[in-house]
Amino acid sequence: MPSSQIERKLAAIMFTDIAGYTATMSKDQDVALSMLDTKRKALKPLIQKYKGTLVKEMGDGTLSHFPSAIDAANCSLDLQKSLKDNNDLNIRIGVHLGDTSFRDNDVFGDGVNIASRLEKMSPPGGILVSKNVYDELSSRKAYDAISLGLQSMKGVGRLVEVFGLKDEYLVVPTPLDYTDTKVEAHKDKEVPSIAIIPFENKGKQEDAFYAYGISADLISDCSGAGLIRVAGLKDIEKLDYTNLKYEELSEKLLIRYIAQGTLWKMENMFQLSVELYDTKDKKVVWSDRWQENWDNLASIKGNLSNGLLKALDTTSKAEKRAETTNTKAYELYLKAKHTYDKRTDTNDTETARLLLRQAIELDDTLIAAKLQLGISYNQMGDNDEAMKIYIPALKQAEKLGDKVGMGYSLNSIGIVHDNKGEYDKALEYYDRSLKIQEELGDKYGMVYSLNSIGIVHYNRGEYSKAAEYLEKSLAIQKEIGLKGLELYSTIYLNLSYRHLSRDYDEKHLHSFIKDAENIGYELNFRLYQLLDDKSYLETAYRELQDIASEMEEELGKKFLSYPIPKAIVEEYNKVFKK
Repeated sequence: MPSSQIERKLAAIMFTDIAGYTATMSKDQDVALSMLDTKRKALKPLIQKYKGTLVKEMGDGTLSHFPSAIDAANCSLDLQKSLKDNNDLNIRIGVHLGDTSFRDNDVFGDGVNIASRLEKMSPPGGILVSKNVYDELSSRKAYDAISLGLQSMKGVGRLVEVFGLKDEYLVVPTPLDYTDTKVEAHKDKEVPSIAIIPFENKGKQEDAFYAYGISADLISDCSGAGLIRVAGLKDIEKLDYTNLKYEELSEKLLIRYIAQGTLWKMENMFQLSVELYDTKDKKVVWSDRWQENWDNLASIKGNLSNGLLKALDTTSKAEKRAETTNTKAYELYLKAKHTYDKRTDTNDTETARLLLRQAIELDDTLIAAKLQLGISYNQMGDNDEAMKIYIPALKQAEKLGDKVGMGYSLNSIGIVHDNKGEYDKALEYYDRSLKIQEELGDKYGMVYSLNSIGIVHYNRGEYSKAAEYLEKSLAIQKEIGLKGLELYSTIYLNLSYRHLSRDYDEKHLHSFIKDAENIGYELNFRLYQLLDDKSYLETAYRELQDIASEMEEELGKKFLSYPIPKAIVEEYNKVFKK
């Protein structure tokens, strides 16, 4: 590996130190150095025996890494066993298995930070391990442990389930000694529900995109984690959330938990805080304040979402792949996302695209940036350009084993085929996307795929199948409290019912329409067909013309030739230009 190049891989990290070493050093330096020498002579052969690497010694402490959790645990156990009769030398050990960064014969990152915290929490003569390590050990009969529950790693913004290894020669931790840092996870039968309030930017105004982007991605991560209700960003932004109490936010958003935080960028450091509040029990579940190096920007969101999901007793089936190891690329991606989401004209769109291309140039594996770039073309009617981005993104996600990226890429390709009226191909990609989302337990992804499949069947005149898929989509929407797609699904479901001569609730539909902010040309056209109200057709036609007028002439013509725009124009000419 070339000098200064970062390599990331799974590794077991072991930290050790000598309890009371500093105090001993201040009293008798010769005794302290003798303790250190005894520990060193015992540890080094064991590290070698278990295929480990001693990275460095730091005073009385050591940092080592191993190829597996089993190797690290065995080394730890043998070290404590070899020193069990030495009453003057008490070692603390912490072991964690996680994503670790390697550079210039050094290791760093969350795996290292968590192992270090575990060692500091360990009782003298004991070994504390994370759940990642315990999961590897628990499948083997030779290991036993006691659970200390979900522990807040204060000062690093992490939640980790901790276990103390048990053996006749180990000091086993007492759970009561760890209650102050223990976080009680959600235990009710009700589906956990949360609003993640956009993090407050405490730094310069031009740095606001950091807080916005991390918050938006945090919401996305939690939304796709399984059976959990997460308030949408748009629903939150409609409220004056900075002036509302927790209980008021809970009532308006129909959620139980509220997470909020602050982010302050200062040169090459971020100061962060997070608080998770339970409005039912009226207590703070988890809070922390810590600092992150700018180089850790890409991991901040992942660590926060991991912590929130653990506190809500929800786990994602998706193996979380870090977006990128290139911090600058991730910064450009966040800035692009913020610029595009807050765009006011085509200049903002072009700026966002430029930033995304710069991010991709720095890290070609940043799938999220590629999909966002494709969306910027797809939403502007340039389906061909979007497809040029989506197809390679899918192939790359498959090569990387990134199932989340595969699911989103497949769905995006399906949308392009759908827009162009290529319904067989659209169904193929939607079906493939749905299978991945079901495998991952991504309820939000399942909602959108089921909805899309239903609409494709409607457009092919297969109204029974359309109703079947749309009903499934709406059922999950109700289960997870998703509001943004309800009108879309209900309109197409009612149209399907109408073709099937089945009853539908028109008053219920009107209540959705009343609350909707921007219905869009497609739904306005479908409302015209459903309600026989020509005003919806006029609105759909005007919006189409506005969109086409902002495009280059050839692209505008192509956009208006796609099935739904074409049908709107033909119907408008038929009704109003007789």
